[in-house]
Amino acid sequence: MNTYPTSPALPVRPSRRKGFTETLAVVLWAITAHALGLCLVVVAMIAVWGAAAGTPVGEFLLPVAGVLAAAGLVLAAAYHGLRVFGLTAPTRAAVVGAIALPGPLGLAVYLFTR
Repeated sequence: MNTYPTSPALPVRPSRRKGFTETLAVVLWAITAHALGLCLVVVAMIAVWGAAAGTPVGEFLLPVAGVLAAAGLVLAAAYHGLRVFGLTAPTRAAVVGAIALPGPLGLAVYLFTR
């Protein structure tokens, strides 16, 4: 039995739409990660200053960790929930990135403009 194709395979051209949604998802998540990193630096500075002053740091860091965990769960549920609509993975990542962006970015702008 011949398992080789009878004609040469044509190269697959990626669609321009897929490239756009992948780029959009990367840009949105990069901005979100940068803003979240800036906010976490401020939280770490407050925790270190509090520890140096002798106050318990766990009472301050526990709500921050809880908010981050809850946000992660909501975003993961949104990402997997968008499968119902038949969206591709890059499109789902772009939509969830657009949902995730305003929170950390708004907080970072607030923290660094006050």
